[in-house]
Amino acid sequence: MSEISNGPKVHELPSAVSHVKRRWLPQIIWFIPVLAIMVSLSLAYKAVVDRGPTISISIKLGDGLEAGKTNVQYKGVNIGTVKKVALSDDQQQVIATVQLNKGAEAFAKSDTRFWIVRPRITTSGVSGLSTLLSGAFIAAEIGQATDKKNLFVALEVPPILTGNTPGREFILKAPSLGSHDIGTQVYFRRLNVGEVVAYDLDKNGKDISIRVFINAPYDQFVTTDTRFWNASGIDVSLGVNGFQVQTESLIAVFTGGIAFEAPQAPTEKMAVTSPGVSTVFSPPERAQEDSVFPLFQTRTLAMKKPDSVTERYVVNFKQSIRGLSVGAPVEFRGVSVGEVVSIGLAFDPKTFEVVQPVEFFLYPERLQARSLINGELIPYPKTRADQLKRIKTFIEKGLRAQLRTGSLLTGQLYIGIDLFPDAPKYNLDTSKSPLEIRAIPSTIDNLEQSVASVVKNTDILIKKLDAEVIPELNKTLRNINAVTASDSPLLLDMRDSLREVSKAASSVKTLTDMLDNQPQSLIFGKPSEGSKK
Repeated sequence: MSEISNGPKVHELPSAVSHVKRRWLPQIIWFIPVLAIMVSLSLAYKAVVDRGPTISISIKLGDGLEAGKTNVQYKGVNIGTVKKVALSDDQQQVIATVQLNKGAEAFAKSDTRFWIVRPRITTSGVSGLSTLLSGAFIAAEIGQATDKKNLFVALEVPPILTGNTPGREFILKAPSLGSHDIGTQVYFRRLNVGEVVAYDLDKNGKDISIRVFINAPYDQFVTTDTRFWNASGIDVSLGVNGFQVQTESLIAVFTGGIAFEAPQAPTEKMAVTSPGVSTVFSPPERAQEDSVFPLFQTRTLAMKKPDSVTERYVVNFKQSIRGLSVGAPVEFRGVSVGEVVSIGLAFDPKTFEVVQPVEFFLYPERLQARSLINGELIPYPKTRADQLKRIKTFIEKGLRAQLRTGSLLTGQLYIGIDLFPDAPKYNLDTSKSPLEIRAIPSTIDNLEQSVASVVKNTDILIKKLDAEVIPELNKTLRNINAVTASDSPLLLDMRDSLREVSKAASSVKTLTDMLDNQPQSLIFGKPSEGSKK
């Protein structure tokens, strides 16, 4: 049987050939997203590397702050940006989260100060006007501390001065703030040398601490003996010396101010030697920073010389003391030796005698004892026994107190003490406190008594005139009326006499005319009528 072939032969069949699969190659389009990812990662890395610390600032009012727009600036340069503005947990403050730039890590120091710059008008001028267009921003002042923190409390008002301003700060103590505020000017010899930078109420609730900054180089004139006083507005005082007006400058008149000056001191060291005592006057030293000074109300009080020894006395006046006020001077022959500190009213419950006790400070060191032989000063006694012995001697010599008029214009009174040898004697009771100095009637009392006596005598005189003189005067007037009546004999006789006088005058006139024309008639007689022709 023959083999029948219906298909191709085996050797004619195609053989299988293996091909190696080629590797996948990236397309060029994939380079774009890869490049974008790399750029994003690099930007993120740069942002992380260039980013400074994140801090939070607590602000009382957040008006004008916008997240992502409000900047933090130092000397006009942006050092950070506000990233978030939110309320605090107690809803009492606004918390601004600030992202500082790289290189601004130093502003995270614990004593760095932040505040919001807005348009502000103060006594020192107008500030923040640029924020009307650009919007509010947060200003910073770098601190000096070494430790850092991330939560700060913004100042409610911008600080007047920055930490790099040359000068020093001092503290003034006053019973009240008065018209002073942050920015109030400080004057030295009418030059603007500083300003008020802060104030606060003391813990005792009685005093105000006012912090002032004095610019360099004027801060060197603040010494341990410097006096500060209130130079606000116009200082008008009315006292025994009349009206006194003082002002520092025109700006201080409207906005107020503080002035300081040191009392006149010796230019050279001087020594005053008395028996056993040697006193040396040397220039005062410069005051240290943050030194505390009292703030006086007026320059007069500030420049008042302090007295190391003060004695308290009382005078019981039995007359009106209207016009005498607390602070009135106590003078000895025109020299101020004390001041009035208290005025009262008292009476004796047994006799109901009313007196007006006036207490005053006496500065005995002003009554300097000086030897009339060599002119040396005798120091004030140190022991109480010697001091009482001295005042007793003065009283035995007639030391008394008296009310006197300081000014007739103002009616102000003061107390004058002097030696009145004829004054009634009395013994000083040293057991009383304060010691009593007796009063003698003043010139005012004598004047009032004289006026009262004149008024009384005038009244008596008027009554006497009314009772005796006026009736006689009326009688005299009636007699005068009777004599001067038109039909009175005296008046008729006077009329006849006047007619005779008139006739005599006419005859005299005729005689004088004839003698004027014919003077020879004095010798030859009156010519005949025919000769006249």
